[in-house]
Amino acid sequence: MIWQKEFGSQQQKSFDYMLVAIIIFCLIGIIFSNQIAFLGVGVFTAYLVVYKLYDTGIGKKLDLKNPRMTIKLFPEEESSLTFELSNQSVFPLVNGEFQFQTGAAIRAYEHTKETDKYWTQINVPLSIFRKRKITVEIPVVAQERGVSRINNISYVFPHLFNFDLLTLKFNGFYYTEFIVFPKLLPVHNTEMVFHMIPGIGRSNMSPFEDIQSPLGTRDYSYSDPFHRINWNASVKSQKLQTNVYEKVVDMSYVFIVNLGIKDNKNMTRFNQNLEELLSYTAYLSEYATKKGVPFEIFINSRKPGKVPYVHLSEGEGKNHYGQALEMLARVHKQSMIMPFNQMLHRLGKHFSKPKTIIFIGNVPAGTRRIMDSWRIQQKSAFRVIQENDAAIIKSLEKDGMKDAK
Repeated sequence: MIWQKEFGSQQQKSFDYMLVAIIIFCLIGIIFSNQIAFLGVGVFTAYLVVYKLYDTGIGKKLDLKNPRMTIKLFPEEESSLTFELSNQSVFPLVNGEFQFQTGAAIRAYEHTKETDKYWTQINVPLSIFRKRKITVEIPVVAQERGVSRINNISYVFPHLFNFDLLTLKFNGFYYTEFIVFPKLLPVHNTEMVFHMIPGIGRSNMSPFEDIQSPLGTRDYSYSDPFHRINWNASVKSQKLQTNVYEKVVDMSYVFIVNLGIKDNKNMTRFNQNLEELLSYTAYLSEYATKKGVPFEIFINSRKPGKVPYVHLSEGEGKNHYGQALEMLARVHKQSMIMPFNQMLHRLGKHFSKPKTIIFIGNVPAGTRRIMDSWRIQQKSAFRVIQENDAAIIKSLEKDGMKDAK
């Protein structure tokens, strides 16, 4: 464990004073043949040796346990931040303060020293005696969406010999982090929005059938195709029988989130409703998970790499929902925005079958025109809009969005 030592302003002065005292007592002893002076030389020399040993050894055997741990919370949920420190040195660390900073996503109930928009300073009074271990546990509450890491860890305490403040700064990266998911803000009319195509999901309302999954037979109807007659069953019942198959449907959602908005200078900037947009996306992800429907997410928050936007591949189930929440939580409030239409052009190469597309956020001019140029035509498109402090899904074609064409 590497701790960087920072001594106070009196450190060098104290050392110099002791050297001067040793020289003065030594001269007095030599000039006046005074044994008491030589005794003083011995005392100050011993003090100086212990002083230097303390300065050299302090912090070398101070250990901070550094677990790789991610604590996931929804807003207003409570948890605790735990530090385990061990002092195996012969010197105690007393009357000090354990100091660190957290991100704004969480808030400590106590020991908060200073609060900023992006971080919170926490100072905990702490003494660690020799050859001892100690655990510091701080209750915290999830305050807002985001990722909160622990930074600027240090231990500040008075020097044992000159009582000036000595700071031990933790040089490593502390791996424990808190992830606060977005709030789940409801979106109305969601149950009416899906696009059915042949697939593997079971649905009595589906017009599609899986001929590999027979359910049984029924009496023949004149409208039934001839090839669906089950001759074996017909012979046994002495009536024509028609095969009945499992009805299937492929319901899949694509959530396309636009975090930007054009200002009067045609410059893209962050939408002021950023948190609401991500909260709507989180709600739709939860809805799809409860219905057992696969979904994927595209967000025009720019990131490095071959795919310059944030993307969660199609999937379903609780694990996929958890991945979606974590991805939404990690969207930085000040990340760069990729032009929305530029991202839409790229998405045209991504789809291999029709989907139900739901736009969340501002839908700029030319959106429908770009969608019409995609390799696979996507006719089922909707958008989330806000009406009277509530969110509702409406058709992209029927909600008066002429500018989307």
